[in-house]
Amino acid sequence: MANLIPKASLAPGMVPNEWLQPLFSQSISAYMDAQPLVDPTLASRPPEIHQYHLGQALFLDTSFDGQRFRRDPAWMARNDDVDHIAVQMFVRGINNVVNGAQQFQQKRGNITAVNLAYEISAQSTESEVLTLIFPRELVQVELPLMVDAMGTLFDDNSASAQVFSDHMLSLQRNLVTATTAEVAPLMQGTMGLLDSLVRYGDIASAAAQGATLRTICGFIDQHLHDPTLGVDGICQQFRCSRATLYRLFQPLGGVREHIQRRRLIACFKAIVQHGQRRIYDIALDFGFVSPSHFSNLFRGYFGITPRQAREDGNPAGIAGDLPPADGQAARDYAELMWRWGKTLANGGG
Repeated sequence: MANLIPKASLAPGMVPNEWLQPLFSQSISAYMDAQPLVDPTLASRPPEIHQYHLGQALFLDTSFDGQRFRRDPAWMARNDDVDHIAVQMFVRGINNVVNGAQQFQQKRGNITAVNLAYEISAQSTESEVLTLIFPRELVQVELPLMVDAMGTLFDDNSASAQVFSDHMLSLQRNLVTATTAEVAPLMQGTMGLLDSLVRYGDIASAAAQGATLRTICGFIDQHLHDPTLGVDGICQQFRCSRATLYRLFQPLGGVREHIQRRRLIACFKAIVQHGQRRIYDIALDFGFVSPSHFSNLFRGYFGITPRQAREDGNPAGIAGDLPPADGQAARDYAELMWRWGKTLANGGG
């Protein structure tokens, strides 16, 4: 008998409704924090999520009451191994989003990209959403025009938006009975369709700059310990002018600001992971020579002190309060969905 595509679900009836919100938050905690806008006991409907593992991507079929979604600097420091691209279609509801420097609204009739390499702040109404999540490594190879995509991909209610909406609805209907043998053609068809459609959109003009920016950002991350890392060295390495470099990094707030942010994020991770090392020694590793200046920068960026980061650090991003033992199956599914998100780039399951 053919094996069905791996699926994990959280739905009413699996556990008491009041436990579905914390489990829903846990299931997507690899990507962002989700908190309800009203008391879950007063919500018009509990959240529900069905997630399919497509080998190189994930498909999520979710519905929920009003939520506040957040991926801030502290969250990204704990989860910077997850920088996927999410392509979303709202079947119903509205979500107002700030993703990096882009502000946009998700609603019925449009197809949007949410880029997890950047901060996210969003607030939704009661919604039903279909989502494809692609790891950045796959996007760079198969969907290069989408590496730096954020916001609306096609004109609202255009033919391109309608074609891809129909495809998402078809996946929602048919993945329930699809087999693992069908994963490869389904993925190839989905990525081929998306790639063909976006080539006629407005993001292509930014694609070349996005690829260059990603390359330089990778170089910066590899040299955060280097005290000479700066504008002159980067210009020399990539044979570009200061004006070109400044223009590339304008959406990120500037070159120097980006380097400082990445060093602060690296310090955050090291402080949480290496609990026995002195915080000031870690700061020195990344070029922060004044303890007070480092502490002020850290608190200004993350909203907590370095010591609080060490005390409160939770690299796994797992929700705290979970249901009792009689909800073990639902707990296992929430954990599995979180793990799929964390290991997607490696094809983990």
